Amino acid sequence: MKKQAVEILLIDAELDGIVEKRLLKSRNLGEIDLVWPRNGIARKSAAREFVFKRGTADFTGECWTKRVLFREEVDGHCGLAVAITEPVTLQKAKRFLQLTAKYAIRMESQLMAKDLVGYADIATSPLNALAQMAGEKDSPTVIASGIVDLEELPPEGESRELEVPLARPLTGRAAGRVRLLVRG
Repeated sequence: MKKQAVEILLIDAELDGIVEKRLLKSRNLGEIDLVWPRNGIARKSAAREFVFKRGTADFTGECWTKRVLFREEVDGHCGLAVAITEPVTLQKAKRFLQLTAKYAIRMESQLMAKDLVGYADIATSPLNALAQMAGEKDSPTVIASGIVDLEELPPEGESRELEVPLARPLTGRAAGRVRLLVRG
């Protein structure tokens, strides 16, 4: 199978039918996983803060550097998984960013010690940060999640919007969506 480079960016997100939509403003953590981009790579993870205003987060006004989630080569068929946590305080969001930086620096130092064998471990720092927060007694709970298969990649130089429907983890009730832009 031929590898193709893709770029995946955030467009917007919406939470509806749940309490968080009624909040004037909420700060949530979002994790997006690129599932099986290539043989031997089970997943790549990206995480960031989502700021919702009345249940909607619009990323289109942000610079590319904030919106980009992945720039990866994929072997055709892969998937995307999205999880959004309950609203978190500014302190929790700051802790998440600090833990992400801590793990990224730790991975980078380990790579330097091994003569820069590979950079993939740095990408796991958001996941490690969430894992450490999950061990804490007041860790944020996932309120909406969803997955979608990415079966057809856009041709090189073209782009395609992709919608990931979100549902409540326990009930399976619809909870919103996240829109992404996939560039070939």
